[in-house]
Amino acid sequence: LVQGNISGDIDDGDPTNDDPAGRLQQIEVLEKNLNTVDQTTAVSIVFLMKSVGVGFNASGTPLFELINQSFVPEDIKDTAQVLLDQEINQDASFWDLLISPEMYGLPGSRQSQIFLLDVFYASLTAETRGLFVSSDFQRNLVYVDMPFIPVAETAVAVDQINEYTSLAYEGKIEVGELTGVGAVAIAVNELIVSSQWSSLFFAIALTLITLALVFRDIRFSIWTTSPVIATVAMQWLVMWQMDVPLSLVTVMIGSILVGVGVDFSIHIANRIKEMGGGINAIREATVSTGMSLFEAATVTTLGMITAYQIPIPEIKPFVTVIIILLWIAAASALILLPAIFVTLEHMGVGSVGGASAMAKRLGLVGKPKDAEADVIAISALSTDQGEAW
Repeated sequence: LVQGNISGDIDDGDPTNDDPAGRLQQIEVLEKNLNTVDQTTAVSIVFLMKSVGVGFNASGTPLFELINQSFVPEDIKDTAQVLLDQEINQDASFWDLLISPEMYGLPGSRQSQIFLLDVFYASLTAETRGLFVSSDFQRNLVYVDMPFIPVAETAVAVDQINEYTSLAYEGKIEVGELTGVGAVAIAVNELIVSSQWSSLFFAIALTLITLALVFRDIRFSIWTTSPVIATVAMQWLVMWQMDVPLSLVTVMIGSILVGVGVDFSIHIANRIKEMGGGINAIREATVSTGMSLFEAATVTTLGMITAYQIPIPEIKPFVTVIIILLWIAAASALILLPAIFVTLEHMGVGSVGGASAMAKRLGLVGKPKDAEADVIAISALSTDQGEAW
């Protein structure tokens, strides 16, 4: 949007309204700058002026007929025929007449330019003129044609266009930033990406807080959530391989995956915690819980397959990505999570904290029958032997 009067009126007492041709020339400069952007074509009222032609026709035939009389010598007749008996055509546009009037024998005053503009505007229909100029000639539209190209290329083109619109132009015209499909697409894409990161952050943060309250151990909640975070990190790889674009539908995949995939890790982590940790506990929890995770993943997959019957094309790639990542989350819980706990055990950090784990490591729990037998044996020994000293 370009703001600046392009009709002109030297009698209104406003000196800024006396040079409409100068403002139109600045619009032409803007149009040329925009046309330098790759895969971009700009069209304004100046383009329309250049497209509307004015024809000039000059013929010397009538003058030759006056000379071609019987009393005129033949040599003069022959020369006059070569020089005068021809027709000259010259084409120009309204823009040529407006910018270079002296080349066509027209006065170059501003009053003459305003008159030419009045003639031009009057020759247009109200609908055609309204496409480019407002009814008061104060606001002008510059149309920018841009094909449907990838979002990254569109963002580059929009930034370049806005750089040109931010330049200072003579004639006191104000140029606004680009609007329309390209600019809106970039704005929507930025909102989608930002909302994806924010929703993913809150989903992971709330999961960590909830698990920390349930397990009463923030460190254990971090280990439990690690496979889910790794699975979410593979989301973009899966979407890239399947050529699934980021949209208002697919933007929620990461957040949904956190809620769905963390269940697998909770099953194994909770089993390990109940058994007090250790290599044997990790091995037994993985073996005993694996079939349950397979059954849960299978049932969830069968439930999501029914979504393919929804007559919305955008839903199908969304469901496909969810199913693939669901099985990746199950595999991560069975492979990555035990690997993390085993690594912690070898490092001496321990996968499970708390008093119960410490008591088991010290041998204070886990063999109640043997301990009871030892106590009974000691008591019997004391009774039989009497006083030891």
